[in-house]
Amino acid sequence: MDINFNEITSGVMIKLSDNIEKDDILSSDEKFLEDQSNIDIIAKTCFKKIDKGFINRVTFNKGGFIVCGDNLLQQSSDSDVEKVFSHLGIKGIIAKSFNEKHKDNLIKNGIIPMQFIDDKQYNDVGLYDILKVKNLLEDLSKGIVEVVNITKGDSFFVKTEL
Repeated sequence: MDINFNEITSGVMIKLSDNIEKDDILSSDEKFLEDQSNIDIIAKTCFKKIDKGFINRVTFNKGGFIVCGDNLLQQSSDSDVEKVFSHLGIKGIIAKSFNEKHKDNLIKNGIIPMQFIDDKQYNDVGLYDILKVKNLLEDLSKGIVEVVNITKGDSFFVKTEL
């Protein structure tokens, strides 16, 4: 099996709107809070309130991308969500904007935070679209990465600050 560390190709597993908070992503149910050490149990609650099919999609595809609007986890500073995303194989999150603490936690958990340069591009990316991040190693150092939407046959650029 050839592994190319210079690109990531995967599907969009969920597309989120603005102002998504921790309670929208992970269950705040008492039985899950008691077992914070069991990432498998916590991960099964991921996006259950918003999209019941997310866990099946991300498990079947062994990860993928998350696309979201503004203010993802704006009020959160812990790293529970990012640990779950990493556990589920999320490769990158493409958003209109990031909470700085959340962005740092993504990086610490091996997930690439990418910000749309043109917010209008958010509308052009859909659930199930296959995205390819090309020239990753070279372009990460420049802070701008091209994302090809294989499904739609176009591309857009995102900012990355690692």
